[in-house]
Amino acid sequence: ALLVPYLLFLAGGLFLAPRTISNQLLQRDYRVRVVRRQQLGERLQALVERFAELGRQGRALRSRVERIERVYGLPERPEGDLERLPSGPAELPATIFGSVLAQGNRLEAALRSDLDRADRALSDLEAFERERRQWVDQVPARSPLRGEDVVLTSAFGSRRSPYTRAMEFHSGIDLAAPAGTPILAPVAGVVVWAGAVEADRRNDWWRLGQTVVIASGDAFRTIFGHCEQILVRRGERVSAGEPIATVGETGWTTAPHLHYEIRRRTASGWTAVDPRDYLLDRPLEESDRPPSARGANAMEAQPLPPQFLR
Repeated sequence: ALLVPYLLFLAGGLFLAPRTISNQLLQRDYRVRVVRRQQLGERLQALVERFAELGRQGRALRSRVERIERVYGLPERPEGDLERLPSGPAELPATIFGSVLAQGNRLEAALRSDLDRADRALSDLEAFERERRQWVDQVPARSPLRGEDVVLTSAFGSRRSPYTRAMEFHSGIDLAAPAGTPILAPVAGVVVWAGAVEADRRNDWWRLGQTVVIASGDAFRTIFGHCEQILVRRGERVSAGEPIATVGETGWTTAPHLHYEIRRRTASGWTAVDPRDYLLDRPLEESDRPPSARGANAMEAQPLPPQFLR
């Protein structure tokens, strides 16, 4: 009587055993797939992050090239064909990685665009420099101050005067630095002025206190105001990177800083230009440029006095 139930139990066990083994295998395979998918997702995310970093470097390169183009006075470059490319496939498969893939495609397209634009621009810049080597050597393309503790306190363009509170055109930039910080020549040239400008109601140059002016050929005049100590004399030739003065607070100033100004010879005279474009050894993002500096009317700047033009 006990044999029949035992045989039925044994038969049921043999029937269910394959299913149990199959379920165990499926669960193990599922766990392996989950781990594998997680690993692939992490690798994909790492690649996307790498694309993002390359994109930041590409934008920095493009920004630098565009600054050089502005310095050289080259026409604004039209948007390239690559910049109008779609950011990726029209439709991505509906997977958990779809959004990551879409982001990667967008980053890749943007990077290709920036690198293509920079490559074409660099070819044009190299040709320009070969044709106008003498003029290029006159460009003040370095920062007059070194170190990380240099702070831009007043930009190029329209501003409210910190002294009179009236609106005025600031034809240079103010760089705050500790008193005594060396001021370096941004380009080789000849010192055409070294000292204080005599007070004159017809202009405001006397407000700069102790001032140095360097002529780099016939193309540029660089002006350094509020100096504490002047290390050069009029008529002296200086090399790029040579100390010419130290940061001070002579003239109209509320704290030690350098007023740095660049005048460029154009058809309309000695035109004030934004010195920030010329600080090619320092990073500058277009988003950092204040609205007053974008499209600033340099014709509002007061003309150079005769003693700066000798």
